[in-house]
Amino acid sequence: MSDKTDNKKTEQREMRDDFWDLDSMLPQSVLRQAPTTVDGPRDTEAVEISFGEEEQDDARELHIPPMPNITSRMQRAAQYRNGAARNVDRSRTSPMPSHGNTPGDVSPQMAQPVCSYEPENSMIKQVSVFRWPERYQYYERFTADAQRYFNRTSAEVPFVNFFAYMPQYGQMSQDQLRWYLYWRDNVRHGVYLSTDYSYIFLYIYEILNLPEKIKPEQGLTILCDLWLAYREQFPRLDRYLGEWICDYCLIHKLPAPLERLADILPTLISILTFREFYVRFNADGDCPITPQLCDVLSTHNWRQSKYLTAENREVFETHIYASVLGALRHAWATDPDFVSLLGFSEVQQSRNAFSGALCTYACKRRIDVRYLSLSRSYQLKFILSDLFKLAENGIRAHYGIKARLNSTGVPETLKTYVKDYFARELPPPQKAPRKPAEPKVSKESEARRQEESAYAALYEPLSTGLSPEAALALEVTSWANTDLLVPAEGEIPAEHAAESVQETPITEQPAEAQQTETASAEASDGVAEDGAAEDGADEDITYDDPYENFVRHLNDLYYTALKHIICREEDEFRTLCQTAMLLPDAMIDAINELAVTYTDDTVIDPDGSFWILSDFYANDVMNAVVAREEDL
Repeated sequence: MSDKTDNKKTEQREMRDDFWDLDSMLPQSVLRQAPTTVDGPRDTEAVEISFGEEEQDDARELHIPPMPNITSRMQRAAQYRNGAARNVDRSRTSPMPSHGNTPGDVSPQMAQPVCSYEPENSMIKQVSVFRWPERYQYYERFTADAQRYFNRTSAEVPFVNFFAYMPQYGQMSQDQLRWYLYWRDNVRHGVYLSTDYSYIFLYIYEILNLPEKIKPEQGLTILCDLWLAYREQFPRLDRYLGEWICDYCLIHKLPAPLERLADILPTLISILTFREFYVRFNADGDCPITPQLCDVLSTHNWRQSKYLTAENREVFETHIYASVLGALRHAWATDPDFVSLLGFSEVQQSRNAFSGALCTYACKRRIDVRYLSLSRSYQLKFILSDLFKLAENGIRAHYGIKARLNSTGVPETLKTYVKDYFARELPPPQKAPRKPAEPKVSKESEARRQEESAYAALYEPLSTGLSPEAALALEVTSWANTDLLVPAEGEIPAEHAAESVQETPITEQPAEAQQTETASAEASDGVAEDGAAEDGADEDITYDDPYENFVRHLNDLYYTALKHIICREEDEFRTLCQTAMLLPDAMIDAINELAVTYTDDTVIDPDGSFWILSDFYANDVMNAVVAREEDL
């Protein structure tokens, strides 16, 4: 039984092994005979060859040079980067090809800049210009055509449309070429005819690629004139020429054409990637920050203020920029460390010159720039944003608006200047004496008071119909009668007694009139008592902002608890609750109930074992707390 079982397992194993026998699945190959020659079949077997001593001696006489130590391009690049290329034996390396066009082949030349300098009156501290690391030749025909057509002109011809993504001479017809030569000749004489986009770019490419024909100073003037003449017709020139002129000046050591482009610079600051090139910076000159730079760098947009209206827009615009720029210029002139005060950051940037333009290898450059950055100076952004908020607070105070923006990030020197500016130029209105607000009475309390008054009226004593005036008149009459009945010696004679009685007649009034007088007297007494109570009560002012109304009506206990929650002071908050003999949850519920009364929603949310301000109302509550703190 065991033998049969073993045989069966063996057969199954062999069947499984045969499944992977791929040779059995292939067709049978036909045996081929070895190829034959005239002398018979060719022998393909390897044969061992041995050299005799004479043959070895002959090999020595040939002086075969050793195999050169050929290294790869990656190895050579690593050697040049690590400084090991200086110690490499040139005789043991393969010769560099004349058309070697890779970074590894030309890295010794590329490691040294073509020029390096430090511009004056600029935010740029250092510029290093390098040759382009990879050689290319696909724009060589353009260079040859540009040199050939440089001095050619044409007679007046009609305009012909022309469009190309990368315009070149070889893409134009004869009519288009004649128009281009005629139009270019007019531009050289200061006449800017209406033309197509591609003609303008073709002329720009000439200026960028023919520095030996067009001197850099002259080329910069032509580029600026072309830009100013055609930018309204072709708005895309702003972005292209804004970047290319920057590269052109950096390569040829030219200053930024700020005076020539002064009229359009304010609109360019927000679209250029390297706006620092167009900002004049001089420690002994004017402050480089302009209103346009403030708008770009600030995260607070005063134009979206809920208190800005058509009537006060001019006031906002005039005094916000005057106060902010005045503070910056004052600090620039008086603080020797103005750069550190505003937190300018020094960064390094590498630019590919003339990106997006037709540029030959001879003019293509890589530019390394070290400069003071505006866009990457985050402390500067925070300070400018808070300066705008502080200036808006001054305008709000002028209009009597209670709400204030948080501006804690402004340095003291700048904050003092802004506050002094608004105290001088836009002072707040004189505060009128505060009138005590009428106490708020809910509908339930009023209904309860009326019910109690009606109930108390049932137990009032019956009115006797007497009044203080009637009682006084009765008393006077009684004394008069007494004098008549018992005259004192030397006093009122008998004949005049009747006259004195007639001078103070008894006035009798109906019972209804007497009751009315009693009620009016009681009412007057009540008003006097209420007025005295009001004089002794705390002031209760109503504010336009519901969150400021809520914070102002918190008593000292709840207000202190709210500040502990804002500052995340858990231990102080719990100590305060323990001192007030309140549970922390009860304290939070009390504050939230007041918040619902004034803002229709709660302002404190749970956060694990503690509480935080609600994300929806955190800014409003913080502004209200800041306003209350400023009034303390």
